[in-house]
Formats: sequence, structure tokens, C-alpha cells
Amino acid sequence: MTEETFTHELERRADVVQGVPLSLEDVRSRAQGIRRRRRAVAAGAVAAAVAVAILVPAVLTGGTPRSDGPQPAPAVPTAPGASILHAGVVTRPDGSTVPVDVSNEDVSQLGVLTDGRIVVALQRPYAVRVYAADGTVQATYPVQANVISMSADDSVAAWVDEDYRTAVLQSGVAEPVTMDGPPSPGGESPGSIDAVLDAEHLLVGDYTTTTGVLTPAGVEDLATSEPLRVTDVSPEGDLWAVAFIPDENAQFGCSGLYDPDADRVTARSCDASGLRFSPDGRHLLSLRGDNNMFGEGTVLDLDLRPVGSFESAGKGAVISRAAWADATHVLVGRTDWTTGTWSLVRVGLGWDDPDVVVPEGPGGSPEQVAEFVLSE
Repeated sequence: MTEETFTHELERRADVVQGVPLSLEDVRSRAQGIRRRRRAVAAGAVAAAVAVAILVPAVLTGGTPRSDGPQPAPAVPTAPGASILHAGVVTRPDGSTVPVDVSNEDVSQLGVLTDGRIVVALQRPYAVRVYAADGTVQATYPVQANVISMSADDSVAAWVDEDYRTAVLQSGVAEPVTMDGPPSPGGESPGSIDAVLDAEHLLVGDYTTTTGVLTPAGVEDLATSEPLRVTDVSPEGDLWAVAFIPDENAQFGCSGLYDPDADRVTARSCDASGLRFSPDGRHLLSLRGDNNMFGEGTVLDLDLRPVGSFESAGKGAVISRAAWADATHVLVGRTDWTTGTWSLVRVGLGWDDPDVVVPEGPGGSPEQVAEFVLSE
């Protein structure tokens, strides 16, 4: 959203907001405050990385970490990075683990809030379930769409509830609050939550185009330089990863980066899909495929030039899931659907120097289950 649009929206709704209307300088100050908080989260991640050695949890490898004495209680994560759901256990970015009573076959998405709570989108039951930081069930929410959206700093999770309202669960807040919308395409199916800017500003659309900004006061139309759908927002909020409407006969559409302040596309590629920012906002991850099977995975820079990539070499070897482990590494759940084997590896930006996290082992069909569900 441009500053002019945001300012117009604040002025239009001044009569329903307590206090005086915000000035343009107030808007800038608020945006800078959000970015400072996100920088503080990133700084906390660096400090944690210095203080805690990276380890492969025993629950994933079947071994026991070597120890000369009692180990401290695992810390709850406070920074973005992929958590892993595998065999009834969630492994957090700092290596700590928590058991959860859920089968990977029933889970379509996973999110972990900065307060340690675990949010899963379930197929059976068709719902969003929230687990406490210790893995106990906190609540189960029926939904219209079992899709969750996480903010860039993992402080907010959002979904469309059974009443076609948007539920927003904020880290440190016990229960989700609800807002009207997103608007339903054709008035029958639920709209999409394309990105979460913060607990009070969500980008919404119709699963093809991002069309508005949802706030507690309602939905404001979003005008962009061309039709696009937002797939992710950078940690600073100053760039949006987007997908453009594909041609009628194209299998995949083109992707790009959009500057909302300047209202312009800054980079475009027709060889990338589903772009996701790294935790430091300097790179993007692209996956191409369908049915939970991706034959191509690529890390790109901010000009959308490839830095490193994976292409399926064997007949059935594909990526099931991939996500950022940290600013310079990607976790990759791999499977060979012809042999029914699975493994989890960690690769660098160049998609090189693979570090085996979980060795190859048996698993289900990738069309029915992701043996490694990685957090959003």
C-alpha cells in the first residue's frame, strides 16, 4: 500500500477511531517502529545462534546427544526459522523438541509463534489447532479454509474461521480476535489471506489477486501497478514477493518483487514460483511443482537471479517441502515416490554442501503425506 493510500484510509476512518487522526509523519513513525521491532527479533536470533550450538535432535536421528552433565530446559524460539514436524514431534530452530499428538497425514501446514505455541492446519478434522508451548492442545477452531498465514516475524497467525471471519492469533495473547472478511469471491467461498503485515493489517484477495488490506475497521481496496498476488512479505516490510496472473495455457505464471511504497515491480522472473523471503530478506526460495512434489528448487537474489538450485535427477526423486532454516541455509524434505523413501537435508545458498539431518528411510506417498512438515 502506498503512503498516500494508507493516509487516505486513516483519514476516512478517523470518525471510528478514538483520539485525533494520525498524520503522515505518524504513519511513517509507526512503520519505522514495526521495522525496529523486527530488527530486534533478528538481533535476538543472532545472539541465540552465538549462544546455542546447532545440533541434530536425537528424536530425529534416533541417537542420544553426548553430554557431560544435566542439560538446561530447551529455550522457546524467539526468531523466524523453520520448525519441523516429524513422527509426532516438533523440532524448533534452536534444536529443542516438543511432542504433539498429531499425525503428519492430517497436517497441511505448520506455524510456530514466537511465544512457542504451535499452530497447525488440519485435514482431519478440518480445522486449525493451537498447541501450547509444551505440546498440549490449547484449542481447535473449525474453519472455512484450512490455511494459515504467518507474519514475517512469526508473531501473528491468521486464518478464515467457520463464520467467514478472519481469526488473528497474536503471540502472547491467549485467544484469537476476529475481523470481518476477507471478501468472499462470488459471495460463496472464503477469500484468501495472502500475507500478514501485523496483527491489524492483513493483505487479502481471491486466491488469484491480492485486492485489499484488512484492518479491524474493514477492508480497503488495494491498488497496485498491475494485478498480482502477494506470496510473502520481507522482514522489513518494504518488499513483497508476488505472483502474476498466468497466461491461459501456462503451467506456471511469472513471479516478481514489488515495492509497495513506490508502487512498482522491481524484479520479475518467469522461472520462479511461490517466492519466500529468507529471514534476513536478502534471498528468496522458489519451488516449482504440484501435488506436494516439486521437481525444481532455487535460491535467488533480490534481482531474482539464481544463486543455487536443485533439479530432480532420478525418475521419482522430488522435493516434498522446503523452507528457510536460517538466513543462509534451506531445509529440504526429499522423497522418491518410486521407492517410498524420505530424507531431510540442510543445504547452503548455493544448494551445495548438503548436511543430512535425517537419513533416508521409509515413508508414505507424497501425494498423501509430507513426512517432514516445515513451518511457514
